[in-house]
Amino acid sequence: MTPPDPYADVLASVTDPVVVVRDGTVAYANASFSELTGADDPVGDPIRAFAPRDTAADVERFCEAVATGDTIDERARLVFSDVEAEERRLVTVEASRVAPDGDGTSTPGAALVVVDSPAASTEWARHERILDELPVGVFRTELEDGELIDVNDELVALADADSKDELRGREVTEMYADPGAREAVADQLREEGAVHEEEVRLKSLSDEPVWAAVTAVTDERADTTVVDGVVRDVTERRELETELRQRARQFRRMFKRHSAPMLLVDPDSGGIRNANDAAAEFYGYSASELAGMTVDDLNRLPPEEVEAERERAETGDRNHFLFEHELADGEVRTVEVHSSPIELEDDTLLFSIVVDVTERADYEDRLETQRDNLEVLNKVLRHDIRNDLQLVLAYGEMLADEADDEHADYVSRIRESADHAVELTKTARDIADVMLTDADNDHPIPLRSTLEAELDEVRSSFPGAAVTVDGSIPDVAVHGNDMLDSVFRNLLKNAVQHNDEPVPEVTVHTEVNGDTVSVAVADNGPGVPDAHKDAIFGKGETGLESDGTGMGLHLVETLVDAIDGEVHVSDNEPRGAVFTVDFRIAD
Repeated sequence: MTPPDPYADVLASVTDPVVVVRDGTVAYANASFSELTGADDPVGDPIRAFAPRDTAADVERFCEAVATGDTIDERARLVFSDVEAEERRLVTVEASRVAPDGDGTSTPGAALVVVDSPAASTEWARHERILDELPVGVFRTELEDGELIDVNDELVALADADSKDELRGREVTEMYADPGAREAVADQLREEGAVHEEEVRLKSLSDEPVWAAVTAVTDERADTTVVDGVVRDVTERRELETELRQRARQFRRMFKRHSAPMLLVDPDSGGIRNANDAAAEFYGYSASELAGMTVDDLNRLPPEEVEAERERAETGDRNHFLFEHELADGEVRTVEVHSSPIELEDDTLLFSIVVDVTERADYEDRLETQRDNLEVLNKVLRHDIRNDLQLVLAYGEMLADEADDEHADYVSRIRESADHAVELTKTARDIADVMLTDADNDHPIPLRSTLEAELDEVRSSFPGAAVTVDGSIPDVAVHGNDMLDSVFRNLLKNAVQHNDEPVPEVTVHTEVNGDTVSVAVADNGPGVPDAHKDAIFGKGETGLESDGTGMGLHLVETLVDAIDGEVHVSDNEPRGAVFTVDFRIAD
């Protein structure tokens, strides 16, 4: 097509891509413009046909504004496309108004001369699919004017933009919360040609703050410097770091003001990193003095043992320790140290709380000594008293053969009292064992064999009594301890010894009820008045002062309580008492 007159000769000599647009239609295009757009003969086609769909209207409006003289900016950044390769090309154009033909057959138009069409834009378009898949924002901009040339989808999302075109042509400074920060980044790019993981505070188009790490490099292209870079959103990490710093500050305030002595200890060296005011007051050193010491300076254990315990605290194998610590004035105090590892500002330390237990430890030592002394006294007294009682019984046997009828009753009472005293020493032994053993020794005990052994014993000891079993004894294990036999022994002997019938009759009955089993010992003795049914076990008046029949039943109640069982007494028919013990069946 013939170039429009009078500009044909001038435009034909321009080597840059040139296009003349009248009424939105291409009136003239040189070979360079055809090469740029990939169109063999663009004349006669609408100018919007040579731009991507999302920017076509922008190109058309710009041409119209130039033709009508409605724009004073004759330099613009436009996006054209290669119709064959479907590649986007961001170009810079110089525009001028083209007057109508002299004969008035044409309207005013716009002549566009492409003065900058970086190969970089073509390269970007070629890799655009790959760039859009990256999980970080990618951008290209000119260093000096700071306008965004291209962006990927992730940067569009990060900026809260509707499309890439909403960001193209926008000055990078607009994306910074502090415009001065952009200048600092630009200065570094000018001096060093690169920035690496530079954390800056950006803002989205909706003014939402975004913390980002920017990595970028420069590339010299023709007469301009292009910046290629990536933007990584680190908002969540920065918020987490801020939260951790706030927590660390709160911890340090709590640490300093707490009333309990506290230390922060290096798990490797044992060096005291920090000590609160309460620790300074307790140890008699200033907080700064303690911070220059190690735990070895306080602990009376050898350093190698302290190190071993420190390693156990660091690994979590143990966090509770009992030590002797020496104060500044030389006084030694017994302390409990509760020590656990904590992360504090990227550092692992042992957080140790110190509790002074000197008085408690002294008290426990006194109790232990008293316990040992009581055990020795118990053994000695039982041994000596029983030896004397055996002599009384032996002499009683000798007197029984020699005493006349008048004195025989006295001898019989001596023998009965001695027998009773022997039983009391056995009961006292059992009570002492209860007092001197750990309470938490519950374990399964076979009911049948334990009860049958005590039945055989009482039959042997009291041949004149009738001791029977009603039904069978279930073969189950019950919750108990090694003194369960004492429960049965005392109940059976109590039923015989406190019986006023010529022939004491004792009947044992067992019954399983779900997860419990009851053992009832019934006798034909005088029974227990209702007013004494509680006191008989020493519940109302415990110990030797109770109204019960002796220490044996008090022992029974003590032992049964220790294994979470129950014992009670009821009336037998037609006379006598029934002592019933309920045991929990063991799994």
